Amino acid sequence: MLRIVNTAVRDIVSRTKLAHLATSLISKQSLVTQCVQQRFFGAFSSTINNWSNVSNIKRSDIFGQAQINNVVPLTLTPNTTPVRTVIKYSRHKGKRKTVKPVVERFYRLNWGIWIRTRAGRHKRLWKKSGKLKHKYKMHVFCNATQSAMLDKMVTKYWKRPHYYVDDPYNPYHEREEFPITRKKPRLFP
Repeated sequence: MLRIVNTAVRDIVSRTKLAHLATSLISKQSLVTQCVQQRFFGAFSSTINNWSNVSNIKRSDIFGQAQINNVVPLTLTPNTTPVRTVIKYSRHKGKRKTVKPVVERFYRLNWGIWIRTRAGRHKRLWKKSGKLKHKYKMHVFCNATQSAMLDKMVTKYWKRPHYYVDDPYNPYHEREEFPITRKKPRLFP
């Protein structure tokens, strides 16, 4: 137990020394250098800011005596935002690559539109009504702008027609109700 406490105290002391060192170095730099550092080393600067939050907090007890406790943040992780960009030239063959989340979340019909399921279709079904449950089972069309963007994010392989055994989407791959996309001639009575 004493070893654990000893290592925790040493860790706290080393972090506070590093935080004071980093803040003293940053304060001596010019404003331009600080902006560049904040921009290019954002993950490191946020970690330093989290370390500087290690401080003494005064807590008053029942009898009026003040105690000072060291507070250490549990995790020091930088904030990262997910980005889904297209790789235009791969490292090995120099080819364009497909963005995998697009293929996992969306499905392209043969006439060019992309469909997706509704968000939250498996969440809190016990509190949703029967109409809402039925609505969440259906798919949603993406609009033309979204479909054009998704077409840019996938390769030619995903744009060509695929034929599967017992495909549930088979009736939806053709669009015979519109004259522009109709392939079979219209029957007149």
